[in-house]
Amino acid sequence: MSNEEPNYYIPARPSEASRNVSLKSKVSNRGFLLNSTCLRWAGCESLLERDFLTILLAHPEAELFQEQPEPVTYVDAEGKTRTHTFDVLVFLKNGQRIAYDIKPEKLKVRSQIEATHRLIKKQHPNYAAKLVVRTDLEISRVHVRNAELILRSRTLWDEEAVEQLRQHLTSMHGVFRFAALVALFDCEADGFNAVLNLIDSQELKPVKRGPINDNTELEICKAA
Repeated sequence: MSNEEPNYYIPARPSEASRNVSLKSKVSNRGFLLNSTCLRWAGCESLLERDFLTILLAHPEAELFQEQPEPVTYVDAEGKTRTHTFDVLVFLKNGQRIAYDIKPEKLKVRSQIEATHRLIKKQHPNYAAKLVVRTDLEISRVHVRNAELILRSRTLWDEEAVEQLRQHLTSMHGVFRFAALVALFDCEADGFNAVLNLIDSQELKPVKRGPINDNTELEICKAA
């Protein structure tokens, strides 16, 4: 079988993190998540990191990401040379890079991570456009669940169903419930995934933030 055929199996490459992710820990759940942006395993040192990477994989503006990139050397407030490894370095489609650290909210202040970011930003202004801390307050279960739905729908892409929904939308205006769009299909599963596919491709968008479900109100995205 040629590797140019659509069903040819290509195994994911190992993680390219700058440090090994040990799966043994008494304080956090660790593991690996498939980074579909580059067909490579991504190491996660906590469930919070895994949730963040799940959201990232479904984000329309994120092109690539690298977990635990090469460490950055900086000088601290006492003049000592130190290194810091960001949890994730994200490459956006607009060419910008954003570096993230993922922390439980209760440890954010104690870790002094924001002070570390300020020093790195001052000493390495071109490292990334932004240095950001994300905590469990921003990484909500709703965002994770929505991302999981989007990622699953990508694996079930049906061009015929997507085109059928696009044709329906050409004569539709205003706001529609998710369930109403699914009802346009004879097969509920085909309709469900087609709606998610168009949300993913930014042809449809939820009117309000919240969990994606049958009652979610959607509108057609205006052409740029």
